[in-house]
Amino acid sequence: MRKANRFSIGSFASRNINAKICAFLLMLSLVFPAAALSSPWDPLTWRDSTWDYRSEDSVDIKSEIEPGKIFGVASLTLIAYGAAYGFVFEKGWWDEKGHSFRFENDFDYALNLDKFGHFAAGVVIGEFFYEGYRWAGASEFQSYLYAGLSALATHIAIDIKDGFAPSWGFSIFDVLSGGLGGFLPMAERYLPVFKYVDLKWSYWINSNAYYDQTHAASGGVFTDDYVNQTFWLSVKPYRLLPESARKYYPSWLAIAIGLSIDEKVFTKEPHPRREVYLALDYDLEAFRPQSRLARTIIKALNYFKLPAPTIQVYPEFHWYLFYPIKF
Repeated sequence: MRKANRFSIGSFASRNINAKICAFLLMLSLVFPAAALSSPWDPLTWRDSTWDYRSEDSVDIKSEIEPGKIFGVASLTLIAYGAAYGFVFEKGWWDEKGHSFRFENDFDYALNLDKFGHFAAGVVIGEFFYEGYRWAGASEFQSYLYAGLSALATHIAIDIKDGFAPSWGFSIFDVLSGGLGGFLPMAERYLPVFKYVDLKWSYWINSNAYYDQTHAASGGVFTDDYVNQTFWLSVKPYRLLPESARKYYPSWLAIAIGLSIDEKVFTKEPHPRREVYLALDYDLEAFRPQSRLARTIIKALNYFKLPAPTIQVYPEFHWYLFYPIKF
């Protein structure tokens, strides 16, 4: 009976692996022939243009600050802060008794993947502030600069609150991570290296390890679920290739390296480990949006790593057809 069960399970596993391999080969057969048909006539993207900081936004946006719009941005910011403190952080320690202000460096939490989380939060805040300042009439450069400073100020305000919490403390490294994230949009605009790389994030609940724990401090907010988050560095080979070779490679196909952690971080099992992934990725900028609205939408979507064939290369070898979805 045991031998029969083993044979049955082995056959099923073999069929499952074969099906994945066939699907993967089919995808490659569709991807690479398309490269030769689409790439040679592709126009330049806006980031391939001259590095003039005025070139990316439409010229019909006035670079003259309007007090009424600035007041509107400030009002919406205060409302958002109030809602965050009142509805999100209320799940935290406000129902408990606080203590005097203290500093804390949480280097043992989530194998430091939380620093990437703070960085990503800074990016989101920075992008929102940029759009707000640009709409209010600030120049593109001013908008990026003020957005980065606003993201830094936001993280300082949050960590000051945490400094009085019974379970947390003010973490200078959390603040620095979030502040650097706030300046990423500015770096992507003005540093040429970001013509060739993108920083991305993916999230899919494959494990309930985080939600099965008691979260007295945070209330179980999904942003702390680092087991199911992966942070990516996406490289764009098309832009690295010489012009003569570009016609053989799809302009939208990128290669990404990802970092995550296993569920032992929250199940308290011994030896929790980081996980490293290598995956195919999509450079959405390759669709060449020309209007400012289209560029803004693509810029936002391009921060997300969409499902794609992926190999886990550390600490074990696995491969997934549509990671972060594991099946």
